[in-house]
Amino acid sequence: MDTNDVTTWFAAYLDCFVALGRGDRDDVESILDYYGVPMLLSAPGATGWLHEPEQVIGVIRGQVEGLRHVGFDSTVVQDAETVLINDSCARYEGRFLRLAADASVIADFRGSYLIADGSEGPRIAALMVG
Repeated sequence: MDTNDVTTWFAAYLDCFVALGRGDRDDVESILDYYGVPMLLSAPGATGWLHEPEQVIGVIRGQVEGLRHVGFDSTVVQDAETVLINDSCARYEGRFLRLAADASVIADFRGSYLIADGSEGPRIAALMVG
């Protein structure tokens, strides 16, 4: 795992998430190609472990439905940084702007993704947003 591998992998993940949020795809289960189970999820006011694939899918399904409801179109990543922790783990972080089709900002947050490379390939092991 090197920074180019992580950056390329994260771009593929983001393409999948954006396609789901925009409504171009409906196979929310495909997110398991990118999220590990169990996975730590932390956001303001709540931190918890998702221990089952169905929990991960449920969280993403809720996000996807919310994004579709507000007319989500794309995500812009700013100030992205990939930090290699060791040969099988990296952190990808940055500022994420979720935009509607008219380019208005739906959401603006900082996110940090811990990506671990295991037997099934890279997976997000922890996601922290602020």
